[in-house]
Amino acid sequence: MKQPSSRRLRALPALLGLGVVASSTLGIAPVVAPASAAGEPVHLVLAPANGGVAQPGADITVTAEVTNTGSSIIDASTLQIALDREVISTRAGLAEWLTPPTAESTVDSDAIITTVAVPALQPGDEHIVQAVIPAADVTLRDWGVRGLTGTVERPDGTESVAHSSIVYNGRGSPDRTPVAVAIPITTQPGQTGLIPEATLATITADNGLLTRELDSVIGRPVGILIDPRIIVSIRALGSSAPASATAWLDRLKDASNPIYPLSYADADLAAMSQAGAPQVLAPTSFDYALDPANFTGATPPEASPTPVAGTAAVDPGNDTTETPTPSPSPTPNAVPDTSALLAWNYTGTSIAWPRDNTVAPNDVPYFASNGLTTSILSSTNVALASGEPSAGVVRSGDSTVLVSDDTVSRALRDAAGALTPTDRQRSLSDLASSLAVVSSEDEDAPQPILATLDRAAPADGTALADALASLDSLTWSSSTSFDGFAAQAPTAEATVVDQPEPAERIGPVADMLASENQVAAFSSIIADPRDLLGENRANILSLLANSWAANSGGWNVAVQSQAATAASTLASVKIVPGSPIGLYGNTGPLPVLVENTLPYPVTVTLRLAPSNFRLVVQNEITITVEAASSKQAKVPMTRVTNGDTSVRIDLVTPTGVPISSAPTIVPVNVAADFEVAGSWLVGGVVALLLVFAAIRLFLKRRHGRRTSAEGDAAEIIEEPRG
Repeated sequence: MKQPSSRRLRALPALLGLGVVASSTLGIAPVVAPASAAGEPVHLVLAPANGGVAQPGADITVTAEVTNTGSSIIDASTLQIALDREVISTRAGLAEWLTPPTAESTVDSDAIITTVAVPALQPGDEHIVQAVIPAADVTLRDWGVRGLTGTVERPDGTESVAHSSIVYNGRGSPDRTPVAVAIPITTQPGQTGLIPEATLATITADNGLLTRELDSVIGRPVGILIDPRIIVSIRALGSSAPASATAWLDRLKDASNPIYPLSYADADLAAMSQAGAPQVLAPTSFDYALDPANFTGATPPEASPTPVAGTAAVDPGNDTTETPTPSPSPTPNAVPDTSALLAWNYTGTSIAWPRDNTVAPNDVPYFASNGLTTSILSSTNVALASGEPSAGVVRSGDSTVLVSDDTVSRALRDAAGALTPTDRQRSLSDLASSLAVVSSEDEDAPQPILATLDRAAPADGTALADALASLDSLTWSSSTSFDGFAAQAPTAEATVVDQPEPAERIGPVADMLASENQVAAFSSIIADPRDLLGENRANILSLLANSWAANSGGWNVAVQSQAATAASTLASVKIVPGSPIGLYGNTGPLPVLVENTLPYPVTVTLRLAPSNFRLVVQNEITITVEAASSKQAKVPMTRVTNGDTSVRIDLVTPTGVPISSAPTIVPVNVAADFEVAGSWLVGGVVALLLVFAAIRLFLKRRHGRRTSAEGDAAEIIEEPRG
């Protein structure tokens, strides 16, 4: 077999995924598949039958899916399938072979070839053909992986090429390699700390996301690492939780699988470390979401002393097994507290599982300092002293590292995500070949390996179940328990390859952490800030979910929304600006209106300072403002001298933390002498009026007496005439 020139090892979805095309005849919505590397209008997928395993004495059948991705008709063409005889014995060789070819087909002269016809294809049409290599032509003997080449040759002489592989199950088959599997059970990313009730009803329905995930793994030795947000969201609803959700939780409780917690909301542990969080973030309170009416006559979940992210209960570096601490007797008819909502009888609580290739060397000690003394890391993120990728269980410093085999994990993920029958055949073949080269690389007794799924939940639980079943159907692999794998003693010392998260992710995470600190300082104005802080922390954890990493655009929008919410919270208590104040006496009140838009009463302190010596103001005054209301404080002022001045008012928490970003300045006009002068003026005017009145009264009386006297004289003169 002619090996292509050496290429850099690429991510296996690109190596294995030749595209996904859904047949319209199957009633499945078509999925757009990438065109070939040369931009040709024919897209080809090869899918060997029987999970990619060829048995001696049997025909080799290959299903080929041919799609016209161009805009013109493709005339009838020919498909040639070539099976190489040379064994692919290494992971690097398989990865290179499965890389989508970028040149014309190159087939060994001794390859086993069969040819089938492909009909003309209209634009967008897809055609599935089967090519059979008769058993008589398969003159292979030794066990191993062989390369398949598919070439569609069109009438104009142009070609489209695809690669696949099979495992010939002949003589010399290696011993079975034990494969442990860890699967995260998470949900789609959200912006709230708890999953809404309607969403829970949907994802726990008969064909819901969580139901499919649990159906695929329950009862197997697969390790389940579950997002505690799922458990808490169901329990927090109490009697109002959907029946399907409580039934799902009961199934999980009765499962025989080893179960471990992820960080709450599957929050990004590596991002917390690299963004400078002093410790792994965990929920603080869910009281804000609990309705006591939903817990009448109910018994809260059994409290457990083991935290979600805290002290280790199991040390995989020794052979001891954790004995779960008996849970205390529950208190009936009580609303559960945070520890009760989080409680679960976990197999262990010491595992940190960051996303593949996001971990820097300082992150593992950070995890361990938070009680997460065991980390699951991809083999591409961990290296031995020789620089080679590590495998199995190793030690890094004081921590144990469970190394996820990158080659097998990517093949397993591809198989679990297969959407169409053709794609499922192809992915199972790639998984078989990946396990085969891993088995053949170890010349000694096969060592257990770990395979993991990523955070993207399988679209079809049946595909995941088939992929897990194939581990035991192959003669060179077998399933082994995850908890047994994790309990192994480390076999070597390894180092973490520096692969930090991108700056465009760490920057916003650091900003969220900073805003949370601001909200925490601000919250001291509330008598019991648990509701405010608990909801804010839970929402931040949901935004740190690893599943957001696949949707950076949506994540940026969600992070901006969280920043706006935090800013609104910090601006919810403020001084309402008023008009300038006049002080016309020696003393008087300075009215200050404080507005509170929070749904909680707040206690705040006003700190006041005049701009000059003309006025003396009480330095501090503390008031309580009821929820969603305003209150006016009246601060005593005393005049020193006349003139214009102003008072600076700072709004702070009772602990002295500033609430407002800028002080409020209130202009004050001090004119106290006006009152004295005004009193003298008024007194003078009154006195003048009294004098004027007295004079007027005197003159009026004198005039009256004079008039009376003249009248009497007139009578005396006129009397004799009578």
